[in-house]
Amino acid sequence: MFNPLGMDLITRRLLATLFICAFAASSVFADGVKKKVHFAPGTSSTTIKGTVIRGENDRYYIGAKAGQKMTVKVTSTEKNAVFQIYFHGEEESLPGAGDGDDATNWSGELPIDNEYVIVVGGTRGNASYTLTISIK
Repeated sequence: MFNPLGMDLITRRLLATLFICAFAASSVFADGVKKKVHFAPGTSSTTIKGTVIRGENDRYYIGAKAGQKMTVKVTSTEKNAVFQIYFHGEEESLPGAGDGDDATNWSGELPIDNEYVIVVGGTRGNASYTLTISIK
């Protein structure tokens, strides 16, 4: 059989396997940081410094009760970091902090007991950021 690349069957299978593994690995690691947030004893806020790579999102999980007030703020040197706040499962967001809102500052009363997900991403390029979360 004619083989235009001059590769035998084993070499072609090996290259195909390597390509599939590389694709799977890039999909697994494309999500960025996934971290559960805890406050130090006696405090009601925390500050996290991070860098999100272009096209990726960092996720911070935080449990809170209905009626508590949460404040979230993200700052970045190049003003290119934004966040969304979702209910557990990331299907529904809090008003003003959803996909397309490009939130950098959000404050509000939490509607239900939940593990909220704060998703940080960049609007352009990589984004080094400081994320401050407060719950009272």
